[in-house]
Amino acid sequence: MIMRRSYSSIPSGQVHYIEAGQGAPLLLLHSAPRSSRAFRFLIPQLEQHFRCIALDLPGFGESDPLEDNVTMESLGDGMIEFLASLGIVRAHVFGYHTGNKVAVAMAANHPHCIDRVILCGQIHSIIPDKVARNDAIRHIVDKYFTRYPSSSAGDEHLRRWVADWSDITGLGMPRSIFSKPKVTAQDITELKVRVLDHVQSLSSIEMTYSANFEFDFAECLKRITNPTLILELVMQDEEHYGRQLDALCQLNTNIRGATILNAGRVALESHTNELATHIKQFLTASD
Repeated sequence: MIMRRSYSSIPSGQVHYIEAGQGAPLLLLHSAPRSSRAFRFLIPQLEQHFRCIALDLPGFGESDPLEDNVTMESLGDGMIEFLASLGIVRAHVFGYHTGNKVAVAMAANHPHCIDRVILCGQIHSIIPDKVARNDAIRHIVDKYFTRYPSSSAGDEHLRRWVADWSDITGLGMPRSIFSKPKVTAQDITELKVRVLDHVQSLSSIEMTYSANFEFDFAECLKRITNPTLILELVMQDEEHYGRQLDALCQLNTNIRGATILNAGRVALESHTNELATHIKQFLTASD
């Protein structure tokens, strides 16, 4: 596989992306606080069928910082501008967690630029009711909204960094790595990737989740005219929310759904084969 790395300019700044394969364009949108690196295992399974383009959303990875007052709609508009900068008139789009909000905004507001849509996420990410979804997400991201009292010594900056460093340390040395019977070089590489993504996103996480909280996921879903597949990732610790596919499919006759069991936040790495199968089947179906 030849993975090409490039930059493209859109009105909000430069966007870094990786590209591989030939065929119908497939735009891959990552979650927060990740980057295009999250697709490094998925792209090799799709590149024989599609022109895979995985970018770093603004404020993440190697892309330029976020603009102030960002919304999911403005991010979606930026992604349409990104496609146009590559000369792409129409593309499939796959969005994972935060990326699924950007993807649905693209399809709802720019249907003529989008072919088929795949929205993927754990239960908390795809709850259609805005209040319930925000409540489910908030306990995961509250730590990013902590405010520290300012002082003449600038202690608030140090306290913020200590909190960030605690997160980074947790990603770099998770408990699970110490309980493995054998730790491989690839295991360590995976930790390095997660840490690097997190460090590069530190200034953007709060703004991105604020935009997520304000976004009306269900309203956009109702307006989609493109064929849409929702992949619900189910973990036992989220079953208390109730599975969401039935409610989501009732919002729009263009939506169909599928469930992937025991798939959590790193499903792009841990369930690559299953995801690739669903993507290929849906995007190449004749109906």
